[in-house]
Amino acid sequence: MKCFLFITFLFFSNFIFCQPNTQLHSIKPNWKLGDIKKVHTVTFTNIYIKDSLVNNTEVKSYYSIAVIDTNKHYTLSYSIESNSLDVKTESNISEVDSALAIMTDIIKNIEEETQSFQYEILVDKKTGQALEVKNSDKFLTLIEKATSNVIDKFGNKLGMSSTPIDSIKQKVGSYFKLKGPNILKTMLNEFNYIMGAYSLTFPYNSSISQEALVHDVNTLGEFGDIEFPAFITTSSKKTDESLTIQTDTDYDKEYLLNQFKKKHKSMAELTTSDIYLSEKTEAIFTNAKNWIVSQSSIVIFKVKEVKVINETKVSFQ
Repeated sequence: MKCFLFITFLFFSNFIFCQPNTQLHSIKPNWKLGDIKKVHTVTFTNIYIKDSLVNNTEVKSYYSIAVIDTNKHYTLSYSIESNSLDVKTESNISEVDSALAIMTDIIKNIEEETQSFQYEILVDKKTGQALEVKNSDKFLTLIEKATSNVIDKFGNKLGMSSTPIDSIKQKVGSYFKLKGPNILKTMLNEFNYIMGAYSLTFPYNSSISQEALVHDVNTLGEFGDIEFPAFITTSSKKTDESLTIQTDTDYDKEYLLNQFKKKHKSMAELTTSDIYLSEKTEAIFTNAKNWIVSQSSIVIFKVKEVKVINETKVSFQ
């Protein structure tokens, strides 16, 4: 994610503000061995400067989820569908166009190399949250090999000799040894973000507010190691056919501002009026089955004249 956009994974505290007699509920996974879901995700990212759109990116992808074990924990097979990644970018800045075109090519090449890989994800039965990638060693080996192949391809395309190509490969190898665990953690965080509604506590047809610590989904990002205090309001609407759960996150602006200044010394003069971060999510369940039908989120992040709007929509079939 660019422009320091936060896509968050929620860790709720036990401090809840609600009426004393309000009965709280949660949705626990009740998945069956052999359950299979097709998941379609689409993400829109718009970047504005002085209210003028300078970059628009749309990413579409399709995933397959299958329950392959239900002993003690759930084990899910999780993989991207072949040739499903679709990245479209429009930009008003030529330099950004060039850089994004190269990055898009690299992403597509790595996706082609790794598209057949099936993650085996261990998931908590109570919260629906992923605990670990059981076959992580195989994945890291595959992604390192795939990246090496991409370096060869682009190096040869640019007419580079073997010496600089080998040097790049050595640097990439060192990077994976250092950052490999965070790459896997980011993937788990993305999965958990989609499944976050299973870990929520809420009253039917009402709302509660909770203190929380929020993490950036992208552990490789500049804020990946920081917990941000926030105030989250969770509401629900229950009918005979469906249940809709919504969250609205209000971040501690002073804490957010201080962390931003630590990372960007040139912005020491920023005040809380110069920075804005808002996040809303919505998850829909049907009463017939215990799988999420859809999940969506919208994040708005603004620093002075730069504004980023990130919207994600996920559907399960």
